[in-house]
Amino acid sequence: MTHPSVRVQIAPSSVPTTPSWFGEVAVLAHVFTQFGVLDAIQQRVRFARARFGHYDTIDFLVVLIGYAVSGEPTLKAFYERLWPFAPTFMALFGRNDLPCHSTLSRFLAALDQPSVEALRLLFQQDLVARTPFGSPAGGLWDRLGNHWFLADIDGTKQVARQRALPQTKDLPAPHRRFDRVCAKGYFGRKRGHVGRTRTTVLQPYTHQWLGTFSGPGNGNYREELRQALQAITAYAAAFALPLSQVIVRVDGLYGNKAPVNDILSSQCGVIGRSKEYSWLDLPEVQTRLHSAPDVQVTHPESGTVRDLYDCLAVPLTQAGPVVRLLVATHPAGDHKPAIGVVRKETVYELFYTTLPSHAFIASDVLQVYLHRGSFETVLSDEDQEQDPDRWVSRSPCGQDCWQVISPVKSRPRSRQLHCDAVSHVVDIFIT
Repeated sequence: MTHPSVRVQIAPSSVPTTPSWFGEVAVLAHVFTQFGVLDAIQQRVRFARARFGHYDTIDFLVVLIGYAVSGEPTLKAFYERLWPFAPTFMALFGRNDLPCHSTLSRFLAALDQPSVEALRLLFQQDLVARTPFGSPAGGLWDRLGNHWFLADIDGTKQVARQRALPQTKDLPAPHRRFDRVCAKGYFGRKRGHVGRTRTTVLQPYTHQWLGTFSGPGNGNYREELRQALQAITAYAAAFALPLSQVIVRVDGLYGNKAPVNDILSSQCGVIGRSKEYSWLDLPEVQTRLHSAPDVQVTHPESGTVRDLYDCLAVPLTQAGPVVRLLVATHPAGDHKPAIGVVRKETVYELFYTTLPSHAFIASDVLQVYLHRGSFETVLSDEDQEQDPDRWVSRSPCGQDCWQVISPVKSRPRSRQLHCDAVSHVVDIFIT
């Protein structure tokens, strides 16, 4: 039995049902139209290519936007659900014809880097211009009541598994579709899979993605760090935040002296884990380690008890800047630790920062760094929702284009939509 308000209609012909995500696409399209994002893409993201036919760059980009919103596992599944409603879908964005799957693939394969950078810059500027917070919400307050802006930099990896092919003299060299977009690297597996690394920049208090940059294999982490710092400094400049109050939080990948010097050269502060265990041999560090620790802390989850030694001024290089070094020690166990170095049955972990000692004591510095673990949760939620690391193109620029567009899905949710915008979208579906 059905409820009296429910009417069941049966037709002899098969009629496809509207996808569940179509309403969200309609809202997103109206928001982009209202705030001029679609017009800005058409004017600023220019990519000229022969045999374009009657399509323009915006036609392909709106398909990727719809794919990001849909949550469909593959482009093939997305096209199968969208095809019966293709004219309506393109009309939402003010366009006429839907490019077929093969045409989209050829477009992404031919896309160039200047077009991707123009699209990236457009979304970075739109993030600042359309943020609902007015100024960066949340932040970090020290013991003196001063406000600090925090930004996380971390990377994700995507493996491209390939079949083993025979390689003999009588056979031609194998042709791999992933050769342009992937390379060998360390992906946590013993087998030599190829893959791609994506560096992301997150504002942890609003979960705003400030940037995403990728490269084959393990990536060019120094170049991607430089691009990430440009995105952070541009975000800070848009809200008139002094760079001295901006803290970049990084993991052990950036624990060598060279990337630390790159961060300090941007005039931003930093907090991270160090791999420069040669610092332990410095006279000032050895003198501090032979004294009593500043504090003893217990990790709330693992229960590990650490002694913290605060070295306030350690030279990064002989003629370079000075950083604050925090040495955490605990007794070594039966197995080699995953992090740190063992010396005389003691595990040493190093953390560097520019946070002032009068505002952040040693335990505060360690707590601020360990809270970067929340970034892993955000990346996990992102992977479950839409998985931006999945393969969309076999070309570097095509894959970058998709990864620039995919975070756009969550941005309009945080915007204040006008009542007339929502009512207009409702009218579309009613009519």
